[in-house]
Amino acid sequence: MTTRDFEHLIYDKREHRVTLTLNRPEKINALNERLTREFELAMLQAEDDDDVRVVVLQGAGRGFCAGHDYGKENFKPGERETGHDTERHRIDFEKRMRAYMRVWEIPKPVIAQVHGACIAAGTIIAGLADIVVVADDAKIGPVEAAPGMVMGLIWGAWLPVVGLRKTKEFAFLHGTMDGKEAQQCGFATRSVPAESLAATVDRMADEIARVPLEILMMKKLAINRSANRMGARDMMEINFEMSLAGHFSNTRERWGKRLETEGFKQVMAEWKQGTRYDRKRDA
Repeated sequence: MTTRDFEHLIYDKREHRVTLTLNRPEKINALNERLTREFELAMLQAEDDDDVRVVVLQGAGRGFCAGHDYGKENFKPGERETGHDTERHRIDFEKRMRAYMRVWEIPKPVIAQVHGACIAAGTIIAGLADIVVVADDAKIGPVEAAPGMVMGLIWGAWLPVVGLRKTKEFAFLHGTMDGKEAQQCGFATRSVPAESLAATVDRMADEIARVPLEILMMKKLAINRSANRMGARDMMEINFEMSLAGHFSNTRERWGKRLETEGFKQVMAEWKQGTRYDRKRDA
C-alpha cells in the first residue's frame, strides 16, 4: 500500500487500484481552489503509474461532493467568484475544466462511488466517470443554488448522460433526485443500499483490475473517442464558455453582492422558503 499526502485529498494505492477520497468532510467535500488542484494532480499521478488499472473516486464524511465552495469567506470583493477581472476568471475556469476532464481523459476506467450529497460540480466529476455507483438514498442534482447563481458548465456533463428532457428539467426546475431515479434516468450505472455501496464498488474495481491495462486502455479510448466524435467534448467546452459569460452577467453580480454580505447559507435558506428576489434590494 502506498499513500500520497495532500491537504484535502487522500491518495490510496493498493495493488492495481487507486482510491481518491475528497477530504473536506466539514464542507461535504466542496471544491475550493486547493482541492481542485490536488484532484488534478492525483489523477495525473494515477495515470502515470503503470501499475494502476482502475481509479475509484469517493468522498469522506456525509457526502460525495457538494459542488464548489460558496462559503462566505470565498466571496470577498475583488476575488475570483465576485470580482470583475475577466482574465483571472478565465484562468480559474480553465483550471477547473482541466481538472474535471482528467476523469474523462485518463485512459483507465474510473468508478465514482456516490453517497449523500452529489451536487453541481460534484455531478460533473461523477458524471464524467466511466461507471457511477450510487447509494439508493443519495441526493444528486446539478444545482441547489438559487437560479441567479446558476451558470452553464454543469450541463455539458449532464446532457450526454441523461438526455435532453431530463437536463432541461433540472436546468429550469433544479432540485435533486435519489439514487434510484439517478439510475433510471441514466446518470448512475447502479443504485444500491447505502450499506452495500462500498462492497459493490470493491467487487467491480477488483474485477476491472484483473484485466491487462492495455486492453482497458483500448476499450476506454475507443468509447470516449467515439463519444467525442458525437460531440461530448464539444458540449463541455460550449457550456464552459456560457458559464464564463454568466459570471459577468448583471444577475450574477447582484447575487454575488448578497453572498458577500449574507453568506451562501442565508441566501439559500431564503430561496428555499420561497422568498422572492427583489432587484431593488441590492440596487
